[in-house]
Order: sequence, then C-alpha cells, then structure tokens
Amino acid sequence: MNRLLSRRGAIAATAALLFIGTAACGTGSRSGKQLTIGFAAPVLANSYWKANADFTRRMGAQLGVKVIVADAQEREDSQLKNVQDLIAQGVDGIVFGPTTAEIGPALLRACQRAGIVCGAAARKPGIEPSRESDSYYAGYVVGNDTGDGAAGATALSDAGCKKVVAMSGLQGNSTADARLNGFTKKARDLGLTILGTPQRPVELPESGLKATQNFLARFPGPRFDCLWAFNDGSAIGAIRALSAARAQKVKVASIDGTAEGVKAIKSGRMLVSPGGEFINGGLALIAVYDTIKGHPRANRAVVLNTLRVTRGNVDAYQREFIDRLPRYDARKLSKARNPSAAEDGLKIVFGP
Repeated sequence: MNRLLSRRGAIAATAALLFIGTAACGTGSRSGKQLTIGFAAPVLANSYWKANADFTRRMGAQLGVKVIVADAQEREDSQLKNVQDLIAQGVDGIVFGPTTAEIGPALLRACQRAGIVCGAAARKPGIEPSRESDSYYAGYVVGNDTGDGAAGATALSDAGCKKVVAMSGLQGNSTADARLNGFTKKARDLGLTILGTPQRPVELPESGLKATQNFLARFPGPRFDCLWAFNDGSAIGAIRALSAARAQKVKVASIDGTAEGVKAIKSGRMLVSPGGEFINGGLALIAVYDTIKGHPRANRAVVLNTLRVTRGNVDAYQREFIDRLPRYDARKLSKARNPSAAEDGLKIVFGP
C-alpha cells in the first residue's frame, strides 16, 4: 500500500478540525478592495511549477489580484498546512496543484469550511466539479496527461526503439499516474518492450539521475535503447546519467516543455516533450476570480491539449513559451471582466 494512504485518516482529521470564520475571508470581493488569491504549489524546485507560479502571478497582476505562493515541497501535510495558513491570512481564493489525489478532497473541504473559492491546476483533486460544489469549487484546469504519455511512446517507436525503461512521479499524483498509464498502454500497443518496473517517485533531476543509474546497473550494456520520463526534471537527470555512462545513444522522451527540456531537444538529447501546459495555474486563477465575482465558468473541467515540442518546432516554441511568459490577456479571458469572453478561451494558443 502507498505509504501516503496510511496518512489519509490523519489528513482528514486535520481538515475536519479546520474552521475559520468566513468574516475574515472573501473580504476583497465584498468591499471592492484588491482580491488576494493563494497559489499552493506542490514543489517549486521543479522548474515546471516555477514557471507555473510565474505565469499565475502574471495573470493575477493583469486582473489586479495579489497572488501569494506557497511551496509544499512534495509533502501532503505541508500542502494542507499551506492552505490552512493562506485561509488564516484572509485570502479570497486559492489555486492548488494537489500533491496527490489523496490530499485533494481535504484541500477542497478546507476551502468549503472557510467559505472561499478554490480551483485545481495541473492535477485533478480526486473530486469532479458538481452542482453541490458550485459555491466554493471553481473546477480544475489540467493537461491531457494520458495523451502526453502516449505521445512519448509514439516518438520513441518512430525513432526505432525496441526496449524501454520508464520512470514516473509519486503514486497517487494524478498527473504521474495518467501519464504513465498513457505511455504504458501505447508502448505495448506499438510493440515496445518495457524492461523491469517503472521507477517512482522520480520527479527532480537528482532522482532521475539515480533511477537511471539503477537501470544501467540492472540492464548493463545498456540492454535498453530508449528511456521515458514523466517530466523534464527527471529526464534531465536521466540524460546526465546516460552521458556519464557513455550511453548517449539511448533515446529519451519526456513531458512538460520546460527550458531544460527545450535545451535537451535542441541538443539532440531528447526527442519530444509535450509542453505549454504550465499555464494551467494562471488559467485556473481566472476561473477562481470569475467565480468570486459571480461569473462562474460553464466548463469547470478544462483539459488542455498540449503542444508536441520536437526539433521541428522547438525554436518557435522557445520564443513563445520559454524566452518570455506566454502572451495571454487575463482581462479578455475573464468572464467577469469581459462578458463576451469565449467559454472555451482557457486553452493553449501557439502561433499567430
């Protein structure tokens, strides 16, 4: 059993004890003062979440919203405490990327008890939006994680790979689970042989390097010709380990389209990294803002179609998503600020 599941009871009990009077919360929306929205990230050491937080701040600034960022450092208990602390500070809303699906319901209950609006980014919180949660749950904005995992398998197969090793994030992390499932199914459909058991949790460069060293020790030679990683952070560590072992011929595929991933693609060390999805935090902030202002989105379960970043489009992608923050206008996307805003406007836009 996942060691995190054993903490479910403790987490639920902690959330049940949480009660903050609503008089201290949501004051911005009622008084006309500046709104404050918290951004509870799972791990800012991951460059994906750093870019996500930066874009969320940008969207908040365009809407006149103060954004407070908190880092859970991949710990469920820390993330619950971060949300509690944000509520105690009197924020009007919270956007969170749940560390795992197990902590998601507790974070939603904390927002519900405090009478503030919350929304999820990148990872589903384990509960779908419903009519019963209209007042406090603005919904989620996530990526097509299953499709992104499958894209990696396709890229590796197209490159002639036959035997692959894989690594993914924390079990219970909905993004890591869905990406791995998408990769595994597609790889098997395409006839790729997956050696051993996917290593997890592997999210940061250091853990990616160690996981790859373990693969190299278990399958010397190496006996695999490709490697799939669920995110760029772990892929960068894997590339370092492969280079140190003089196994640069092993082809690598990843996900997230971060600056590190772009550099690896341009150097020829990575085949593909679906990207652009890190804007989900900023888009979720718009949804939370609209709900606070009394203009909730009709679609509260937004799934973004990511961009398949390869050698063919990496330069254009870098110009639009890496060298600067993507050019989005939150005021035009917000239904509260722009009543004619398209309902499907919360999406990734690439090109003219």
